[in-house]
Amino acid sequence: MKIKVFQFEIHFGDVEKNIEKVKSLFDEASLDDVDAVVLPEMWTTGYDLENIDKLAMNNLHPVIDVMSELAQSHNVNIVAGSVANDKGEGVLNTAFVVDRQGNLAHEYSKIHLVPMLNEPKFLIGGSNSADVFEIDGEKMGVVICYDLRFPELFRDLSLEEAKVIYVVAEWPIERTEHWLTLLKARAIENQCYIVASNTIGTQPTGTTFAGNSIVINPFGEVLAQAVSDEETVIESELDLEYIKKIRKDIPIFESRRKEFYKFL
Repeated sequence: MKIKVFQFEIHFGDVEKNIEKVKSLFDEASLDDVDAVVLPEMWTTGYDLENIDKLAMNNLHPVIDVMSELAQSHNVNIVAGSVANDKGEGVLNTAFVVDRQGNLAHEYSKIHLVPMLNEPKFLIGGSNSADVFEIDGEKMGVVICYDLRFPELFRDLSLEEAKVIYVVAEWPIERTEHWLTLLKARAIENQCYIVASNTIGTQPTGTTFAGNSIVINPFGEVLAQAVSDEETVIESELDLEYIKKIRKDIPIFESRRKEFYKFL
């Protein structure tokens, strides 16, 4: 499975400009033999939370229509990052996936809101757990930024046989080491591929993002990694059969003792 991860700077609060930018990234990238493209968190707006109620999508529209058209024209699955999304009860931070045929394959709204960015003041948390979805017959999962600090989500997805877990983010540069360490830990402890897309640049709020979009294999090895301050596209080939070897060599799932885990 071949994937490409887009890392770019988001135009703060400018939905139209961000959509045009992503469309141009698709046009510029060579996607003929690519199975999935991955975008970062809140890429339509950035963290313009003061205006998020006015900038939010309406149940993913119109951005889902753009993603559907791109998926069909490039014959590629799109892990479309996340966007501010109004479903009528408040604004959610919603990740979604569109398949090659342009159909909505999955959506998940961030359940862990970030106190450090004052998210709970402007957003509401999702009401459903992260579940697996399928890309070309293979099980995957997606989580959003701060979710990375909650290993329970990743273990749930891996127990549901997710072979790849995507992490879409706007992760700040001050906590770059947390980003890289936690991503590697999630790959190792769940023996799955971790594919993470982050943003770069400094927004008017003063937050600078860490970049370092990355692909990590089930043994914890880095297959591809961006730097902290460059717009770029990283790519990697994921050998999904390799997961079987790692889980056979180090059989952590067979060694689990659920009866002794107090809170799981």
